[in-house]
Amino acid sequence: MFCRIAAFVVLTSFSCSTLAKEPTITPVKFHNHDLQVALQVPTHSANIEDAGSFTIYSGWNLFYLNRTADMKTFEVNGKPMSFRLVSLSDTAQLPDNLRTGLPPLEVEREVKLVLFESRRADSTSFALKFQSVFDDPVENVQFSREKVGNEVAGTILDQGSYLSSAAFYYPQGQEKFAKFRLTADIPAAWVSVADGNPVSEGILGDRKIQTWENPFRSDGCVFMAAPYAVRTTTVDSIIVATYFFVADTGLCDKYLKASADYIRMYQELIGPYPFRQFTVAENFFPTGYGMPGWTLLGQSVLRLPFIITSSLGHEVLHNWWGNSVYVDYERGNWCEAVTVYGADYRYKLNESPDAAKEYRKGILKEYLSYVNSGNDFPIRNFKSRTSVETRTIGYNKAMMVFHMIEERIGTKAFFDAWKLVYKEHLGRAISWEEWIDAFQRTSGQDLSYIIPQWIDQTGAPFLAVQDVTSGPGTVQGTRTIHATLTQSGGTPYTLRVPVRIGGAATAIDTTVTMLSPSTVVELTVPESATSLTVDPDNHLFRRLYPEEVEPIISAVLGAPQKGLVSFASDELAGAAFAAFGSALLEDTAKVLSASALDGLSKETAPILLNPSTLPDYISRQVTNRADSVTVAGVSYALVGHTFVLAGQNWNGFAKYLVILTGDYGSLPRLGQLVPHYGKYSYLVFEGAKNVGKGQWSVTESPLRVVLSK
Repeated sequence: MFCRIAAFVVLTSFSCSTLAKEPTITPVKFHNHDLQVALQVPTHSANIEDAGSFTIYSGWNLFYLNRTADMKTFEVNGKPMSFRLVSLSDTAQLPDNLRTGLPPLEVEREVKLVLFESRRADSTSFALKFQSVFDDPVENVQFSREKVGNEVAGTILDQGSYLSSAAFYYPQGQEKFAKFRLTADIPAAWVSVADGNPVSEGILGDRKIQTWENPFRSDGCVFMAAPYAVRTTTVDSIIVATYFFVADTGLCDKYLKASADYIRMYQELIGPYPFRQFTVAENFFPTGYGMPGWTLLGQSVLRLPFIITSSLGHEVLHNWWGNSVYVDYERGNWCEAVTVYGADYRYKLNESPDAAKEYRKGILKEYLSYVNSGNDFPIRNFKSRTSVETRTIGYNKAMMVFHMIEERIGTKAFFDAWKLVYKEHLGRAISWEEWIDAFQRTSGQDLSYIIPQWIDQTGAPFLAVQDVTSGPGTVQGTRTIHATLTQSGGTPYTLRVPVRIGGAATAIDTTVTMLSPSTVVELTVPESATSLTVDPDNHLFRRLYPEEVEPIISAVLGAPQKGLVSFASDELAGAAFAAFGSALLEDTAKVLSASALDGLSKETAPILLNPSTLPDYISRQVTNRADSVTVAGVSYALVGHTFVLAGQNWNGFAKYLVILTGDYGSLPRLGQLVPHYGKYSYLVFEGAKNVGKGQWSVTESPLRVVLSK
């Protein structure tokens, strides 16, 4: 569910009024920033000073500041510089020669433009002072595994202060990377954290002064300060710290130990940790960000029991991938995929081969649930996670690309390439080309097909096995199998297709190379062989057959249309179910009565609260009695429990969810939790605690063929 925060703003293609054919105003390029940020908490504002160096151009120049910026002074090369300060939305007030000379701009938020004129181009020093108010609302932030929205750019409140690059709390131009040093002037009872390493700390009256510096050029700088309780430990001379609110200090020891273990593990796998400190900081609104040297977890996220064993390691690994070896976003974001592969997936692989297999299948199921011809896009175009389909492609599909490469070249060559990429590209921005080059160099194999077919085109191959025959082999005790493997789904892929021959003895695994839409296979196997299965362990990224997928929660969440239908009559149930739906769908939900069910389009995926009669598919999976529900052989009392059950093919609806509960008070919170369990068919909650989960069984696949005797 976690993502690295984008610490840059694209400055292309926004039209400001009338544009000249040739822009006459050029954005400057900042090289380094020495920021002084003095928080004024009662007024939700900050007094900010910045000094450093930048490149300016002959004629009119511009840079961008926060939308409320009141700039006090501006110097270039130690001398006062005249400037114009105007809101992006109010450029009509500029003289014609300036208004028509603005370059194409694209910013997601309102900003101030600072324009000034230079007689010559130069790389020189700058200094400026300004004051800004940072008051983004934090009440309606959407940050979940399924969806990100209404993100906070900058806010200063009694609970804490958060400033990201998107708040333009420091001046920005056309640069992609710059050096950052930040000194925070904050209330004495507060603690700050920013990108990179801690440099110094002191107390001045009722104020605390702390300095942070990133040793690498980076694409931005994020800052947080709050009344934290600090706990620390060390691993290999690296400080590991937790900055938690007092209410959550009971979690510090677990987070400290786990963070130290992750750092130790990734140092062995990749190379030295690139910073002197790693900090887990708590936030007062929902976030899950990884920045250079630290991660920022919202309070509700921090308290989830599975975060320490999953997402925390993901954020630690981002310090190698994304926060010291950077992403060249113009050529595609690879870092979420490689981080998922080295963290979330690797933890499942360490757990067991079956857990890893289920993880891979879960990725294929989510692709089937969430991605279609209308929202598909090439991995190359992935920038950041903004929706479930962008996560499915940029995190999951791309993760499977790394998995298929490891399957192709072997584990040693695969992780030797990780070490090579880190050694050669530390502090640089790279993309898929550098990764493929490293894999080829460590393995000696030709992987030139990877980028054209997996990175630059949409879709996934759809495999089929046809014309399977078998007969006596040329050697006694064997038989010969002939089969045709086919692929469809766009330009033919180069595939190494796993094939398993099953029988009374141990299964035999082999690999078939496919270079065209159709490949004829001839295999000599033991006479006792009884079946042929293509990709039995889900090692390929491919489009699944419906028969391979049990009903799962994400299939309903990914449906274009969803409808909440309540069979309960009391108002308490209706209000709680509406709150559940609003949290689940991250949008205002309307609850329909059971009588309105017939009026729903059959394209809808209904979510049914306490139906009087269970749909046939669900009734075959569970036993529902007056006071209990039995799921997967375990009986739970109906009182105090909530059951979320995914089904298929009922009353013309292809997929649906059934919610059985008498615990209406827990429903609003469960609406927030259920999306985290999208790969499952059923969930059981006691209050808001998950006590049961699993998938309905699937035993058949069109890619499994029983051999004739």
